[in-house]
Amino acid sequence: MYRLLIVDDEKNIRLGIQAMIKREFSDVFDILVASDGQEALDIMAQESVDIMITDIKMPRMDGITLIQEVQDRKMKTSVIILSGHDDFEYAKAAIKSKVKDYLLKPVNRKELSQSLNRVLEELEADQEKGVEHLDELRTSQLNYILLNQHIDEDEIQRICQNLKMHEYPNGYYVDILVNKSGMGPIECLKRVKHLLEKRDGQEDRQHISFNDNYGHVVLLTPDATVFDYLTEKSKEDKYFHLFQSVSEKQWELKKLKEGYNQAFLSKKYQFLLPRCEVIQYEEVKNKQFEPEDLPEELIYKISNMLGTDRDKELKYSLLSVFDYEKISSRGIAYMEAISEAINQHIFDNFFNKLGEESIEIFKLYSKVGDMYNYKDFHDYYYAVEDLVMRLHEYVKQVKSVYSDQKYIGKAIKYIEENYHTDLNLAVVSNYISVNYSYFSHTFKEFTGSNFVDYVKKIRINEAKKLLKETDYKVFEVGEKVGYKNSKQFARVFREMEGISPKEFRSNN
Repeated sequence: MYRLLIVDDEKNIRLGIQAMIKREFSDVFDILVASDGQEALDIMAQESVDIMITDIKMPRMDGITLIQEVQDRKMKTSVIILSGHDDFEYAKAAIKSKVKDYLLKPVNRKELSQSLNRVLEELEADQEKGVEHLDELRTSQLNYILLNQHIDEDEIQRICQNLKMHEYPNGYYVDILVNKSGMGPIECLKRVKHLLEKRDGQEDRQHISFNDNYGHVVLLTPDATVFDYLTEKSKEDKYFHLFQSVSEKQWELKKLKEGYNQAFLSKKYQFLLPRCEVIQYEEVKNKQFEPEDLPEELIYKISNMLGTDRDKELKYSLLSVFDYEKISSRGIAYMEAISEAINQHIFDNFFNKLGEESIEIFKLYSKVGDMYNYKDFHDYYYAVEDLVMRLHEYVKQVKSVYSDQKYIGKAIKYIEENYHTDLNLAVVSNYISVNYSYFSHTFKEFTGSNFVDYVKKIRINEAKKLLKETDYKVFEVGEKVGYKNSKQFARVFREMEGISPKEFRSNN
């Protein structure tokens, strides 16, 4: 309810206005009355007042002085002036005092109702803005706590107090909620707030929720029954399928970051346990492994088998590395260590040797390098298997090309015979029936130059012969060696020889 103060030195007017307001706004206002400005100030010193309806001419302190006092004391009170005089000077004073409305006696019930409705709309709009501002400030400050690696507990406590966050005498949980159906983080947060308000009507007092910097919804709550409630509600909407990860109970706000880290670690287990809807930190905190548990020798073995004829053994070894029972018993950190070892000993090792010639494989590599790019363990395993087998075939092909140099000889002969045509890597690789990516890598290995530079060298060498031995014009020479654009020919020639075609002809 809003608190409304009626200030007038005539008792009957006070009672009349009070009766009108109660009739029209029975459940909206808690009404107070005062007989003059001084009494009104005394009341406002004890009670916060949202709206004040005040007369102008009163004993001890008139209405204009009262309004000025209210504003000087920075009281957030909306003012409606009431006067028995249609006096322009009063109107000017009211305007200067930034009052909301100016009503004449005798008070018209309809005008009073309209005036109060306008003021209520402004108050409600201001409240919404205030709530939005508080939410933005709270979200910013709480994310500062969560992201700052060096923040201490005293600073966390100070920030929470500045945000006027109430303490939880019976403890609280940190719950990270992830929507698995593609709903955006802001919409998901609104849905969570709505469900909690619908359940107990006190979301702001009992629960604190906000979006973290990863787009998750973070919920602080003292009520453990909330988790099952939200899970059940999320099942009712196919676009609101929630996964929750919950910390241990925390007893002080300064432990907020610790609780969040526990919930964040629990969230990682969605990767191993995609069917679980709520994962408690208590269930996973004791999972651990020793360095010697890692199957590094098997990963080395897989690396050595790439490009051989041992396809079945390669797949079996990879399946042994991804032993789900063993991984789930040792925890997510063990899975992360396996992923890092595969990246280092298989993918990084080969791609450092091969470079980026195989663009398709390299694109897969950039994604497979982070296991959390996949929704769960099984999706990640199939992606790793696919990339390993692609790399396996790639290496076999490269070895095949190395073992039979006739492909490269055939390619070089074709380039020397067709350098003056619109020549590119795809044309040549198709001519010798070798994969584009394999041919790019192998050609560079054999010639010491990439395809484009190699063709440039042949063309410019032929151009030099024509410039010395014929009378063709410079642009004609360019056309004969494959450059339809004379400016491009001149640029490439200068790039290769350091001088222009004209200067070369003059010097020779």
